[in-house]
Amino acid sequence: MNTSCTSVVGFSISGLATYIQLPELDFCIDMGECPLSATSLNHVFLTHAHGDHARCLMRHHSLRKMMGVERESVYYMPERICDGARDWIRAEAMFEGVPENKFRYPEIVGVSAGELQFLEHRKDLALEAFEVKHSIHAMGGTIYHYKKKLKEEYLGKTPDEIIKLRESGTEITREVYDPLVSFMGDCMGESLLENQRVFQSKVLITECTFLAPEDYEMSHKKGHTHISQIADALNRMGDQVKCEKIILAHFSMKYSEKYIREMIAKEIPEKFLDRIVAFI
Repeated sequence: MNTSCTSVVGFSISGLATYIQLPELDFCIDMGECPLSATSLNHVFLTHAHGDHARCLMRHHSLRKMMGVERESVYYMPERICDGARDWIRAEAMFEGVPENKFRYPEIVGVSAGELQFLEHRKDLALEAFEVKHSIHAMGGTIYHYKKKLKEEYLGKTPDEIIKLRESGTEITREVYDPLVSFMGDCMGESLLENQRVFQSKVLITECTFLAPEDYEMSHKKGHTHISQIADALNRMGDQVKCEKIILAHFSMKYSEKYIREMIAKEIPEKFLDRIVAFI
């Protein structure tokens, strides 16, 4: 599907695999599988360590090498899981018979909540991670477009006046961070309201694992989101929701496409229905 800031492609079914590609942003969220289309993307964010989100991280790295991609890919992940990831990566390499003297770690960047991290190969884009609640440690994130704009008090100045101000050492620009895409990863429904700034992004990608009314308790037990919690968050936020598109993903495999669409139409507040996209 297309949005105003990027196309969104991939796959996300709970328990099977999740990988969501944002090609125009050179970014991929999770790597539960690795199709060839992902190998051109230089930045991957791993939201948490569950296999259906993480197991093909090194497949991505290996395929790029096999296909002659010279640029090093960068793998962002929560700081708390970096050591475990390195242990896993090394163990996998040894299992595959990689000689000790040839083994090299990929570029792993640990992220902490609330810190802006400029993407290695896209200095016009910055990543800000945030904590979410799940059955294990997990994080979501927002991708910002970074630019400098002329301060309002100088907008009416002529080019010559601007040059003189610069030469005098006056700071005439301000930094602007425009939120493009926010993604929740796997999380409990309350994480939406605990990270309300995600509703300022042009695109919000959030999990919607459980739909049936009788599955509400299961959603809490498993650390996932129920559609009623998304509806509640939208009702509470109201006009503060600035998202052009809200992508619901990670549906349980037990639901049919027909049932998913029926429940979205039934549960999501009418004023937001035209912004909802079911990632099926």
